[in-house]
Amino acid sequence: MQQYSSDVLTFWKLNTDELPHLSILARQIHSIPATSAGIERQFSIAGLTLTDRRSCLDPEQLDNILCIRAMSKLDGKT
Repeated sequence: MQQYSSDVLTFWKLNTDELPHLSILARQIHSIPATSAGIERQFSIAGLTLTDRRSCLDPEQLDNILCIRAMSKLDGKT
């Protein structure tokens, strides 16, 4: 390992050739956000989606609705 960086993600990116498998794992672990805001937002959206009129939705259907909503936001359609 000849390349150094004070940023952990940059270090593993620079040393991918030396330790390919460990580099992938380290970058995945260090990319996890250190906040719960994302999951709290998802629970909030799920609560708004599962209304009295939609009370018969099973968990898989609700998951599909939330997934489609999230993907459409990524595409910039909402």
